[in-house]
Amino acid sequence: MNMRQLLLILISILGFQAQIHAQTLSPDANISILTCNPGTEVYSMYGHTAIRVSDPATGLDAVFNYGVFSFEAPNFLYRFAKGQTDYLMVGQKFSSFLPEYEKDKRSVYEQVLNLSPEGKIRLFEALLENARPENREYRYNFFMDNCATRVRDMIERNAAGTIRFNDDRPTKTYRDLIKEFHHSFRWIDLGIDLLVGKKADEPVSASGQMFLPEYLQNQFVGAEITIDGKTQPLVLETRTLVEYPNTKLNSNLPWPAIVFGLLFLLVAGISIRDYFRKKNSDWLDYWLFGLTGFAGLIIGWFTLYSEHPAMSPNYNLLWAFPLNLFFAFVWRFKKWRTKTKLYFWLIGALLLISFVAGQQLNPAVYFIILTLLVRVGVNLAPERK
Repeated sequence: MNMRQLLLILISILGFQAQIHAQTLSPDANISILTCNPGTEVYSMYGHTAIRVSDPATGLDAVFNYGVFSFEAPNFLYRFAKGQTDYLMVGQKFSSFLPEYEKDKRSVYEQVLNLSPEGKIRLFEALLENARPENREYRYNFFMDNCATRVRDMIERNAAGTIRFNDDRPTKTYRDLIKEFHHSFRWIDLGIDLLVGKKADEPVSASGQMFLPEYLQNQFVGAEITIDGKTQPLVLETRTLVEYPNTKLNSNLPWPAIVFGLLFLLVAGISIRDYFRKKNSDWLDYWLFGLTGFAGLIIGWFTLYSEHPAMSPNYNLLWAFPLNLFFAFVWRFKKWRTKTKLYFWLIGALLLISFVAGQQLNPAVYFIILTLLVRVGVNLAPERK
């Protein structure tokens, strides 16, 4: 969300805050979940979830939104990388919420909750309390604490009944789940695969899968609530507010795999040619090992210092080995090569281990590993006489 959008929302809040805090709900009030389809911007590629409170008797129509942030916040990029991003929960008019999604051509669906009058009042009061300036800020955690999980937790805690979701046997991992939304973001998909470690490959429970708005929506469809001993569906009615083609279904070519696959063929071709010509293109080693070492420094920083979940351990560091950067510099000195050549045995072993380390790697990474193995093989092979 840019600064202009944030200012518009904050202005809406200032004019709306006193109004919603002075409201009480009538028996005709409805509380519902709004699920918004993914957008074309990176920050919107997983969709969005919010809570709507509407009361025709009093004219109240508010949306409680846990997804407000600003790129212009101090040190935003550094804090985001470190996992220290703070989000806001705000109350705004529904009339200012929906047009943003209509403008971006993103579908919005509404699930009206089957709550008792007591449950509606309790949930509304809890939302008002959460929207106060001293309470609305929270530390964002993509997998564990985001706009969707906050909605689920608020409803579970304040619905004045016991909610039961389908608890199917987990088969999907965090990585599997988010990859369903990466079809139009192939390079972002590569970047995420480089930074997210092995813990992202563990199966996720049905409850855990609700960090994604679409999965939360699907879970609420089959959920039940027990009130005073009576069990009934949690969702009373589902409505389509606006509908457009789902951008999640868009797809483009797997460019990273194509690019690095071509790089592998190019390096393999040059290496084979040099072998038969009794030459060695040392510049390939300088660039390949230097760049992978530099990538290893970045991945290593995230692994050690980021508070984002599932960052450690990260077995991408087996091929993006930080010492590669130092080796690329040392390898330039031919007088030291008798000893530094032993490094190829080490890096060759690490590259082979990366295949069996148990972490799901991006398809493009396999081509990077194969490219490095070609250079390891060339430098360790006996000279052709």
